[in-house]
Amino acid sequence: MALILTLLQSLILGVLGVHSSYPRFSSNDTVFQHLALHLDPSIGTVYVGARDHLFQLAGLDGLRLEVDERTGPVRDSKDCLPPVTLENCPQAGLVNNHNKLLLVDPYSLQLITCGSVHQGTCQKRSLANVKEVLFSAERPVDTQYVAANDPTASTVGLVVGSIFPHLWHVGRGYTSSHPPVSTRQLSTEPVFSYEETAKLAVTGRLSEYDHNFVATFARRNHVYFLFYRRDLKAASREYRTYVARVCLDDQAYYSYVEVPLMCRSASTGRNYNFLQGAQVGGEESGGSQVLMGVFSTAVSAANGPGEESALCVYSLDEVDRGIDATRDLCYTQYGEKDGNKVAYIEYDVKSNCANLPTAYPCGSDHTPSPMASQESVEAEAVLDSSSARLTAVAVSVKEGHTIVFLGDSKGNLHKVFLGNSGEVKKYSTLLIQPGLAINSDLLLDSTHRHIYIMTSHSVEKRPVAECDKHTDCTSCLAAKDPYCGWCVLDGRCGMRSDCRLGSVEGHWLWSFDEQQQCLRVESLSQYNASLGEQKQVLCDMMFHRHNIHSVSITLSLRFRMVTVALADFTFYDCSVAQQLSGTRPCRGCVNSRWKCNWCVHQHVCTHRSTCDRGAIIYNQGPHACPCVEGIRGSSLLPVNVERKITLLGRNLHLYQDKDLDYQCVLVIEGRSVVVDAFVEVDDTQPSLFFITCYECAALCLCHVCFVFAVWLYNCSVGRSDCSRCHTADQQYGCVWCEGSRSSCVYRSSCTEHVQQTCPAPHIHTIEPLSGPVEGGTVLTVSGSNLGQRAEDIQHSVTVAGVPCTVIPDRYEVSSSIVCETTVSAGEQSGHVSVQVKGGGIGQSAQRFRYQDPVLLGVSPLKGPMSGGTSLTITGQNLLTGRSKEISILIGGVPCYISPKQYNNEHVECVTGGSNRTGESGVTVRFGRAERHLQEVFYQYTPDPNVTHAAPSKIFHLVSSCPVPDQVEERCTVNSSTLILCPTPEVGPEALRAAVSVHFLLDNLHFEFEMVSGSPFSYEPNPVLHSLNQHDPSKPFRHKHGSIISVEGENLDLAMSKDEVVALIGDGECAVKTLTRNHLYCEPPTQQPSVVRMGNLNFSLGRVQYDSQGPAAFPLEAQVGVGVGASIVALIVLVIVLVYRRKSKQALRDYKKVQIQLENLETSVRDRCKKEFTDLMTEMMDVSSDLMGSGIPVLDYRKYSERIFFPGHRDSPLRRDLDVPACRRATVEQGLVQLSNLLNSKLFLTKFIHTLEAQRTFSPRDRAYVASLLTVALHGKLEYFTDILKTLLSHLVEQYTTKNPKLMLRRTESVVEKLLTNWMSICLYTFLRDTAGEAFYMLFKAIKHQVDKGPVDAVTGKAKYTLNDNRLLREDVEYRTLTLNVLVSSGGAGESQTVPTKVLDCDTITQVKEKIVEHTLKGTSYSQRPSADSVHLEWRAGMAGHLILSDQDLTSVVQGSWKRLNTLQHYKVPDGATVTLVSRQSKQIHHDSHDYIPGEKTPMLEDGDEGGVKQWHLVKAGEEAELPKHRRGSLRDKERERAKAIPEIYLTRLLSVKGTLQKFVDDLFTVILSTSQPVPLAVKYFFDLLDDQAAQHNITDPETIHIWKTNSLPLRFWINILKNPQFIFDVQASDNVDAVLSVIAQTFMDSCTIADHKLGRDSPINKLLYARDIPRYKQMVERYYSDIRQTIPVSDQEMNSSLAELSRNYSNEVNHLVALHELYKYINKYYDQIITALEEDSTAQKMQLGYRLQQIAAAVENKVTDL
Repeated sequence: MALILTLLQSLILGVLGVHSSYPRFSSNDTVFQHLALHLDPSIGTVYVGARDHLFQLAGLDGLRLEVDERTGPVRDSKDCLPPVTLENCPQAGLVNNHNKLLLVDPYSLQLITCGSVHQGTCQKRSLANVKEVLFSAERPVDTQYVAANDPTASTVGLVVGSIFPHLWHVGRGYTSSHPPVSTRQLSTEPVFSYEETAKLAVTGRLSEYDHNFVATFARRNHVYFLFYRRDLKAASREYRTYVARVCLDDQAYYSYVEVPLMCRSASTGRNYNFLQGAQVGGEESGGSQVLMGVFSTAVSAANGPGEESALCVYSLDEVDRGIDATRDLCYTQYGEKDGNKVAYIEYDVKSNCANLPTAYPCGSDHTPSPMASQESVEAEAVLDSSSARLTAVAVSVKEGHTIVFLGDSKGNLHKVFLGNSGEVKKYSTLLIQPGLAINSDLLLDSTHRHIYIMTSHSVEKRPVAECDKHTDCTSCLAAKDPYCGWCVLDGRCGMRSDCRLGSVEGHWLWSFDEQQQCLRVESLSQYNASLGEQKQVLCDMMFHRHNIHSVSITLSLRFRMVTVALADFTFYDCSVAQQLSGTRPCRGCVNSRWKCNWCVHQHVCTHRSTCDRGAIIYNQGPHACPCVEGIRGSSLLPVNVERKITLLGRNLHLYQDKDLDYQCVLVIEGRSVVVDAFVEVDDTQPSLFFITCYECAALCLCHVCFVFAVWLYNCSVGRSDCSRCHTADQQYGCVWCEGSRSSCVYRSSCTEHVQQTCPAPHIHTIEPLSGPVEGGTVLTVSGSNLGQRAEDIQHSVTVAGVPCTVIPDRYEVSSSIVCETTVSAGEQSGHVSVQVKGGGIGQSAQRFRYQDPVLLGVSPLKGPMSGGTSLTITGQNLLTGRSKEISILIGGVPCYISPKQYNNEHVECVTGGSNRTGESGVTVRFGRAERHLQEVFYQYTPDPNVTHAAPSKIFHLVSSCPVPDQVEERCTVNSSTLILCPTPEVGPEALRAAVSVHFLLDNLHFEFEMVSGSPFSYEPNPVLHSLNQHDPSKPFRHKHGSIISVEGENLDLAMSKDEVVALIGDGECAVKTLTRNHLYCEPPTQQPSVVRMGNLNFSLGRVQYDSQGPAAFPLEAQVGVGVGASIVALIVLVIVLVYRRKSKQALRDYKKVQIQLENLETSVRDRCKKEFTDLMTEMMDVSSDLMGSGIPVLDYRKYSERIFFPGHRDSPLRRDLDVPACRRATVEQGLVQLSNLLNSKLFLTKFIHTLEAQRTFSPRDRAYVASLLTVALHGKLEYFTDILKTLLSHLVEQYTTKNPKLMLRRTESVVEKLLTNWMSICLYTFLRDTAGEAFYMLFKAIKHQVDKGPVDAVTGKAKYTLNDNRLLREDVEYRTLTLNVLVSSGGAGESQTVPTKVLDCDTITQVKEKIVEHTLKGTSYSQRPSADSVHLEWRAGMAGHLILSDQDLTSVVQGSWKRLNTLQHYKVPDGATVTLVSRQSKQIHHDSHDYIPGEKTPMLEDGDEGGVKQWHLVKAGEEAELPKHRRGSLRDKERERAKAIPEIYLTRLLSVKGTLQKFVDDLFTVILSTSQPVPLAVKYFFDLLDDQAAQHNITDPETIHIWKTNSLPLRFWINILKNPQFIFDVQASDNVDAVLSVIAQTFMDSCTIADHKLGRDSPINKLLYARDIPRYKQMVERYYSDIRQTIPVSDQEMNSSLAELSRNYSNEVNHLVALHELYKYINKYYDQIITALEEDSTAQKMQLGYRLQQIAAAVENKVTDL
């Protein structure tokens, strides 16, 4: 029982050992990419960088997940720079964030992580919690983009600490123009940047080299990079592996050298070019460090590394010698060695190897670089792997031996021992995760006792060796693990370091030593005993039999309870030993190794030396046992033939019974047949017997059986013809028996003629039926009697008379011949002939045809490099040879054939992916024959990219048929940037379902939501109402020139106006505007109406055009007019009769005006619709122009000049220091001292307060001094802000004693102008990048709207405006002309025509301005010629050139009025050709549009000279004026009636307002939006105002609201809105200024809290936006509230932002001139300033007055008290 328990325990332990689990962490919803370990083994944290995740694992606690930081997906695009927002990157979509770099900084003990998003930016994270981000650049610049922003491109990094600050060396694969190798800062600003460090300069195309970095390491004073790239110097441009080295302290990469690494295998004869993983092993101090690298072969450049791989070992000393030799050759020998160019300059850098007197170890600024070598550092592969690609390597050195761990592509971990003498032995292979490659990050912990193995979905921690699972010395030594050995005195298996006295010889027995043996007992006095007897060994022992022949008991030699040696003592059982020989128990008994004897008659095996009766056979060998030895003669028995079998027996006489009966038992397929047997004794050998039986297989003697096997066979099975029969082995005696039923039989069974010679071959089929004329087609001939062996037909097979080479290995006897066709002289066809050696000739019924295939063309001619394009190749005889042996290559890349689309004339295939673009040849292989398409190439183009998809909403178009779950629709390619894809009809269930839309472009797959940023959905179908809703049966009457309005529901839910088609008859009604409930279209000029919205069609009724001419005037209308005329005549008569009844007359007049107003309202509504659609069309053109030229934003210098010094023609920003040359140095020195003095906060505040206290210091002076201070302190904006805060606090204290609501309302103090300037500086970037576009679009919309109608050049009044004071109330007749303007196109005498729209009522100057505006719209305003510098020339024919001008001899003069000439005046027709020519009197200068501040006035040239007054459209003194007050008297009412018709034209204001409404809303939304980060300055200053209010106990929210309004909208935005020329390079006309003033006033009204009570007498400008201002007020209040709730901006953040502004713009301003101008005010108020400084005790201590006197002495030679 004890034995059973022990065995069970052993079994249980064995099972547990096999299935023991290791610490493991896995995740299937991501991909693991990088692995890093904490440097402190007592902490043992493991970090895993994965796609969209960063995991922190407890390495000492079973890899338990501690932290899971989500890093993606994020909204990003490779084309956008961070930070990525919807505004600056509309094409961005959700993308995965792949971990590109995971690194533990050993010096700062921080984790560095880099992702593929946001251009590969990085973060520093805490090692204790990876969620804690210690550093991340908020607005990184391009030098801070570290990692490759492509999932497939590699990145490696290494932190080195030989110098401080510690540097980070990075190698990144190609994704853009960033350097492949760079050194980056880790501790100094800007962090992660290589701006102040080094980078590898590459002047060639980086994409050509295609770097793929594998590893980097440091050794001694160098950093090494391992990568593979294309060798552009080689003709094949194949990929090669390189090692690059650079000195640690080389700040310019002068020492950069790279040499190729070659890994060869003598056993396979292959070169391995692709480095997959590498690690350095060995001790650096010993100088025996080696580089272990696993390399693979290359399948092709497109498909990457192959599965065949090898391990190569390089001595790093040898690598260094190769690099040093390359460097020395390039420095001193022009790169040549033995006349061959070995060293050269790589990466197209313009440098050459030189012949310097000495070599520089780390280069210098005059040495050539970067250097590369043609000679490789070679190594022989120490291990080959052909079944799986080696992907990772880790190296450990234990007990002076090197152990290498290798991971492969199939998930195996191999352990390899490398001996010092070159011995290589793979001693273990572990399956980690089937089918998943081991990641190259194969890491050993710091103790080298555990290894971390990572695949794409899991990371596992395993011990490097499991010595402790071997419990005895034998199994320990049998493990052959170089880590393990048997510790003799400890009695356990373990590492030498864990063994007591392990260093003493003989105490630790190394497992890997083949000669090593365990301690054992050499001898015992007795080794065994039978179970049947009892002996005294150590003690009396008795064991029960358990059906086993022997039991071994272990004898132990122990030392302090530790077993040192063992010996076995065996107990055996003879009764079981007889079973060792199966059916021959006698042999098993006497042949056993125990002392067992056989009793013949008792038939038992015993340990006793005698038997109870009969003979005994002793343990002397099996030859004495009675037995039957075997069959005499052949054991083969043919079927259906009687045969006798004779058996040979021995020692049968031992049975001592002559009357025994012998029987033979034959067992055939489970049935027993018994026959008698006859026994005879051999006379010569008495112990030999002959036993004869009839068809028996077993002999039985006294129930003792001897079993033998005989073989029954049938000749006819498997030999259906003569040839196969003749191939049967001769021992069977098979012959072909010829007769009525010929067959293969046993020779004696043939009763008819035996056929010795076989008949002629018979061919059934041949395959294939064709092949190329070059031969090489493998032909299969099937039939019968095709020979008995391959030699019979070796040289006798012909195909169409051409020999066919037989392939012997594929020959099948008699039935199949496989041969390869040889070259044919040309195309021909014929039979296949086979002649058998010594037999006849057979010929096929089928014919084989030699064909010459020809390729004629391919379509299409281009496709994406990712493949998937369906190609059609046309030609002749394309079905040649076996279809499975026909293949197509496009530039070496397989094109996958579609078997269903294949015939002799054309074949279709689908292209595979390529790694390059460009032209590729088309090749079709027919077996080993090739055909190339001549003169036509297929072009691989860059992969298309779907950057935007729209719309995201469509109508669902209810389908009457069931719709499947997945529907495909083919798209139409509209252009290279646009594809149009129809959507299918779906049922109503789609309105609530989640619809997934994908774009499949050959092999490329794009998901709609990823590219559009919004999900796809179906919307309810639109509903359109009939045009004539009151009576749909009647036609809709359309008035010529008006817009048709169609009402409906859901019209714009899923469609834009461009997608809607409206038809009137066969003509198209141009859709101008589409809203939720209205569609406006402009009908064609020619006369049912149909609207098509996608695939939806709506018939809306008939349209009837009102006739314009008398011929089309209907009879009914004529009758109506006649009746109407009669009524009018009657009314006139009545009026005459009742003329004196004034009250009735007044009522009639009022009704007439009311009718006119109603008609005018309808007209204005139609005009507003049409003008809005026209404006939107025009603005779309403006938007497209901006895509090319951009918004003309002023640079910072001009912007600041116009903001700081408005009204100054000669600003300090333009001037140079105006002092004599002799005093310039002294003055500049004094100004520098003044700049230093301004750094004193006390002096600056005293200076400002002293100046403000002077009565002669005017508001203009205050603003000027504030701007000068702004310029002087521009380089120190942090200090400038501090001064502003101090002065602001003084201002608050000043106003709290008065009325705090009045603070900041006007620029009455220096601090208020300082605030304006500060806001302007801080918001320049926001204005330029964010709000600028909306403001510019509003400006262009206003200009377009004003210019489309008449503008009086003298009074400045316009037909279209928002300002009633600038409204042209007269109804001026005009028409639009299109002039063809001749513009020079750059060539000599070449010109092109540019159509330009003008008005025939425009003056010539106005026409010139419009022509310059239109023809030079891509040129900024300041670079355009002025209208005065050119003439307008009308070219009426070949010789008719006429100069047009505003005034000339043809000008019309009426009395004292002279009218300016217009195009109407000159009768210039529509379509006339004009051009601008230079005035002869003066040259055109491009700077003729320099900004001139001040008021702009209308053109009143020579207005009163000679008593003649100029006029254009209306005469200034005769224009009707509006009444200012409404009076109750009858006389005033009559005046109102008299002025009623001019008052009607004020409705044009509403028309213009409605047209511009969208652009005003867009601008206000951008300014008041908090959906994107609010500028820091706004948040900072608003919080400052809140703090000041709290400090001074101001709790009134209205007061704080007013302060914020006065500081931001009033001081900045109103200033900008009224003056677009402050930010844009434009010139705003008076009319545009007037409109902007109304909008600015509206903005200001929206920012005030007080409600404006409007009445009949309110200004018209305020009435225009009365309904909009409440909505704008809500936007302002929400803006202020959102800012208040956002996170406060710290002083540090604000100072950092201000410091960046100072760095960026300090060079844009002239500090010295500003200081010199400031000194003029110091000089003017010198005494007062000195007095103020002397009266202040602190200023006296600081000697501020004395310092000012020194400055005065230096700047002006002022005599002081010094």
